[in-house]
Amino acid sequence: MPSALIAAQASSLPATQLHEIQAQLRDIHPGPALTSATDPRLLALGWLLIALLGLLLIILLTTMLWRQRRWARQIAWQEADLVPRLQSVLRTAALTRWPEARSLQGDAWLIWLDEKGGSRFRELAAHWPDWLYGQQVPDEKQRAQLKRAYLRWGRRCVSAPSLMRPGPGRQRRTSQGERC
Repeated sequence: MPSALIAAQASSLPATQLHEIQAQLRDIHPGPALTSATDPRLLALGWLLIALLGLLLIILLTTMLWRQRRWARQIAWQEADLVPRLQSVLRTAALTRWPEARSLQGDAWLIWLDEKGGSRFRELAAHWPDWLYGQQVPDEKQRAQLKRAYLRWGRRCVSAPSLMRPGPGRQRRTSQGERC
């Protein structure tokens, strides 16, 4: 019965009041669903950009890992001529990027390698000439130190992507806090 009373009252209300009540009800209830404010083409372009950046990162990582493995396989670590071969590979790699290193020899060469690559060849400087000219052969502990220094130098200077490599125009700090 209450609905019958409301209907009876509604018929007795003037038309202007009825329109006001209907206007208030329209303000309370939402209208039709709004369309998306973003263009789906922009959304697709954004996802394409994200996918391309992901692909670029995968390619850079794959290239870096390939270079590191290739660098690590150049040296036979149990050979008798380990240090002369190591010297030759390091010098060849260094001269392709830094021709000014051509004149460096001995301790200056080892210090330069440490500055450029953050390696620790300097710690082995006392034995380097004897190993280089075949008077001595490094023991297992020294071979492990040489391998760590060689791989670290290669990781920093050879296999790193060109944006991350220390180059002639870029400055970076070594582990000792010096700039190179």
